[in-house]
Amino acid sequence: MVRASKEFSDLAAFGGVSGETVDSLMVSAGLSRSSLQDLLVRARADRLLRFDCEYIDSDEFRAAGAEKVICGAEAPESAPVGRVRIPEGIPAYLAELYRVPLLTREQEQYFFRRMNFRKYQFCELRQQLQSGRARRRLLDRLESLKEEITELKNHLIRSNLRLVVSIAKKFVKQLEGFYELVSDGNVSLMRAVEKFDYSRGNKFSTYASWAILKNFTRTIPAELQRLDRFRTGNDEVFSQSVENRRSFTSDEHVNSMQKGVIRELLCELDGREQKVIAFRYGLGEGLEPETLEQVGWRLGVTKERVRQIEVRTLEKLRRIAERRAFEIPGI
Repeated sequence: MVRASKEFSDLAAFGGVSGETVDSLMVSAGLSRSSLQDLLVRARADRLLRFDCEYIDSDEFRAAGAEKVICGAEAPESAPVGRVRIPEGIPAYLAELYRVPLLTREQEQYFFRRMNFRKYQFCELRQQLQSGRARRRLLDRLESLKEEITELKNHLIRSNLRLVVSIAKKFVKQLEGFYELVSDGNVSLMRAVEKFDYSRGNKFSTYASWAILKNFTRTIPAELQRLDRFRTGNDEVFSQSVENRRSFTSDEHVNSMQKGVIRELLCELDGREQKVIAFRYGLGEGLEPETLEQVGWRLGVTKERVRQIEVRTLEKLRRIAERRAFEIPGI
């Protein structure tokens, strides 16, 4: 008796059994052999049509020999791995993420390029399904491409999960929901993998950091508001003090997030602008926010000149943030 092939094993969800013979599947479904085959082919085609396969396009995908150029070579070798510093105070399963090697710029380019090329191939082939030509050979090829796309995407995600933990760790002292924050950040990372334009030559970690931080600046205030709704006690004697504490805590959160975002933006400022913002906002290691007069004394200029530089620089930061579709809390 002929055993069910890969196609027929997919009928587990349809007939409630797995690994059945073709004959028993036919009896279970009450269909002829040809009807059962047609049904399974359509089911496979439907799954492939529903697969989300948005990609970053490139002219090189349509060039002669693209398959060999993009997928023929081996992935670049990893850089030598030194001692990995694991942040204190995180669970063992999150600490394991730091043992997954980081990708070099060359590896990022290779994997993102290959993933998007496979997506391009998938979308081009899938048009034949939309025209009604669901041949088994075509389905096999599409399923093979889908599997490789998923593997490449998961590899890129796994290699950058520690980035989410590192950024979330910056906020852990201000927020109890560390695990929720990491989970939220993982979603942002997955979206970043889908949206990253590798052709610009930028490092993915920079792009992903922006995406994760942008999401955190929205998530944390929402989480604080949710926690406030669960405050216990209705005693009027304490209502004012609770409100004051909430206001103080909210200010601390905004200030902390503002510092984190501005640190990421400092690389686009010139030397004097960086110093003014760093001293004014206390962004350096061990620094406390300073007055205009104190910063002026440091830089050998008047406090009015410091104020002018600060105003101009904050406006510059706003423009940079708008260009990157990023938000600076409180500015």
